[in-house]
Amino acid sequence: MKLNKQLNFFIKKKMNSSFIKNYINSICKKSLKIFNEKIISFSKEKNFLSSIIKYDYSFPIKENPIKENIDLNILKKYLIDKNGIYLFFLNGFYLSNFLEKKNKFIFSINEILLKKKSNSTIENFFGKTISNNDIFNSLNFLFSKDGAYIFIPDKICLKKTIYIINLYKIKNDFSILNTRNLIILGKKSQAKIVEFHESLTNKIFFSNYITEIYNKKESNIEYIKLYTNIAYSYLRNKTYITQKKKSICTLNNFSFEGKFLNENLNFFSCGKKSKSYFNGLAILKKKSIHQYVKINSLIDHLFSNCESYQLTKSILDGTSKGSFNGKIIIHKKANNIIAFQKNNNILLNKNSYVYSNPELEIFANNVKCSHGSTLGTLEKNKIFYLCTRGIEKKIAKSILILLYAKKILKNINIPKIKLFLSKKILNILNLKNVF
Repeated sequence: MKLNKQLNFFIKKKMNSSFIKNYINSICKKSLKIFNEKIISFSKEKNFLSSIIKYDYSFPIKENPIKENIDLNILKKYLIDKNGIYLFFLNGFYLSNFLEKKNKFIFSINEILLKKKSNSTIENFFGKTISNNDIFNSLNFLFSKDGAYIFIPDKICLKKTIYIINLYKIKNDFSILNTRNLIILGKKSQAKIVEFHESLTNKIFFSNYITEIYNKKESNIEYIKLYTNIAYSYLRNKTYITQKKKSICTLNNFSFEGKFLNENLNFFSCGKKSKSYFNGLAILKKKSIHQYVKINSLIDHLFSNCESYQLTKSILDGTSKGSFNGKIIIHKKANNIIAFQKNNNILLNKNSYVYSNPELEIFANNVKCSHGSTLGTLEKNKIFYLCTRGIEKKIAKSILILLYAKKILKNINIPKIKLFLSKKILNILNLKNVF
């Protein structure tokens, strides 16, 4: 990654900016040091991510949305909930010109940093859970321009769903974007958040996306991630979730396309009786494009009497590849833990491939844990049964896939999104006119 000139110019400009707090300034300095230390050794590693950084990337600049033809007619496509609260980002930059904010708790990160008054939430939460030893985390600290800032005060149950819409309209191949979200739920508060990722062009780009979520005592969050129309894109999305006593976090992940989609989820159970739920579904059906979805999950149980449940499913066709690395850690004094992890995979083509590695590390007694992984194809006897009822073989296969995916959809508690996903899956499986 040839970033030396851009790196030096950007860091000098960013650190001299009057609105950047001392805290942000110190993070940038540490990140720059780690980045310089790691970049040489990382480029020598033989893995998929290291192959990405060999290109000469450029950084998109903030354009006038009118000139970019991003108008309300395009944005209306994403307004699936008229009562929702929307944050639109184009190439990582907040679009503030179109939709007036309807809630005092929702901002962009840049709006918070531009405020003259000190903001304790930035100093107390921003970057606290992220390990700077990761070169891409350091890269994000250095080059992040904007992102969503959501702060729900104590005892506020937000009925409206928050939508973070990330649109990518890249002019040139090999652009790099760094976006960062900060989400904080106060004590006994509740929120539902949906995060969209969609590309409006077929240009190649790399998105280095980070989200920090803090669940304070007895808070409850439902978070949904959706990836569509990104068949030519490289996305690395890393999410850190810190949960306090009796908090609940439900995270649902839906991947329908991706040249290389690397989803990293980290749950930290930092309080007794917290509950974590992770459900994932990947459907890669395009045979003409090589696609790869990689999911890494970590659930770290640090306190007793906590629960965690993971269920991920993938349906792969063509030359698509899938990978699941799931780890549950139960520390020595964390007793009475209930933890389940399951990964199911269906291969529709002999050229598709999946790698599954569920893992448990248990250092405590008196726990109830299990993990497992399955790999197979659609059952021929079921296909035959449907065909004997007058259903075409191709449609019979799609119906079985739909039934296979249905269990993940049951976990969605936002009716508008459940309907949207159902229609999306029917469209992918060519069942839109069948039901």
